Amino acid sequence: MLELEIAHTWPDFHLELQLTIGAELIVLFGRSGSGKSLTLRTVAGLFRPAFGRVVLNGRVLFDSQSGVNLPPQARRVGYVPQGYALFPHLTVFENVAYGLRGPSAEIHRRVMEWLDRVGLADLAGRRPHQLSGGQQQRVALARALAIQPDVLLLDEPLSALDAPTRSELQTLIRNLQRQLNIPILFVTHNLAEAILLADRIAVLERGRLLQVGPPKEVLHHPARVEVARLVGVRNLLRGQVRGLDPEGLRLLIGERELRARPNPLVPPLPAGAEVLACIRAEHIAIVRPDRPLPPERENLLEGEIIGEMDYGLARALFFRLHGPRLTPDRDYDVEIEVPPYIYERLGLDRIRCWTIAIRPESIHLIPAGSE
Repeated sequence: MLELEIAHTWPDFHLELQLTIGAELIVLFGRSGSGKSLTLRTVAGLFRPAFGRVVLNGRVLFDSQSGVNLPPQARRVGYVPQGYALFPHLTVFENVAYGLRGPSAEIHRRVMEWLDRVGLADLAGRRPHQLSGGQQQRVALARALAIQPDVLLLDEPLSALDAPTRSELQTLIRNLQRQLNIPILFVTHNLAEAILLADRIAVLERGRLLQVGPPKEVLHHPARVEVARLVGVRNLLRGQVRGLDPEGLRLLIGERELRARPNPLVPPLPAGAEVLACIRAEHIAIVRPDRPLPPERENLLEGEIIGEMDYGLARALFFRLHGPRLTPDRDYDVEIEVPPYIYERLGLDRIRCWTIAIRPESIHLIPAGSE
């Protein structure tokens, strides 16, 4: 188990983080400059914060009060920095063996075991410049694991790789986590990668830990507005709670009343509470005229598509309502995301007026003022 409690202040930035990590893969997710890499460097012993404590399996690595600050080589931490940091003059074997101590036969066995596990045993004699980016990343991973670490730190290890190689290494890292049964801290600002790999996602913004939870919880129930924006919520609508009845919350947005479900992560919202309604673009449905939906189970709204954007794997549709608007401060009311086959099958390029459906459980409420 890894226990982190660290704080450090610069003139223009403050890092404050408290986190406990078991034998799981935690993704540190957030924008560049949010403190993700700095957290890894603190655990590795490459940065000393002003205040705090780092404890690994009951062993104190750093304690600002007692003055404990173990050097990196004494921490039993496997660390893969950005750029891999391989020695260009050493072979693959020598890179992985670097820093190992003990009988040469044992070092040879351990190095070849890890090269085999990452699929590079036949390339042990090559140098880094003779390898692809994915192969270099595997060498860096084998070197970090050959020391038999108690925790593994991966700092955006896949960001520079092509999609097929990145997919292969994502599978490798996930499998290794299950086999090693140690804490793994993985830094990324790629949301899809975070969701794919994480047991839990820790969302950082400007040095603060905003939310920690399973990927689905963070994605669909963001605890704060900043988290909602970071995880890709494109519809954030200001509203007011009108009341609660057996059908759910009655929510007034603009001049329209919608149904929503209570937020499981916040206390019950009283009538009159100001809220922000988070609605993911992919959770808004286009209603086919030949397949009407029951209005008692859906929020049905009529309007027209006034613009769109083609992302290749999806289309973003900008939808303006007929009658009272939800968002008078912009040209459209909601953004809808549909896959290409839906776009083509419904003829959305030709037919622009539609009814849309928003399920009450797809409306996630955050108390206003949490920005």
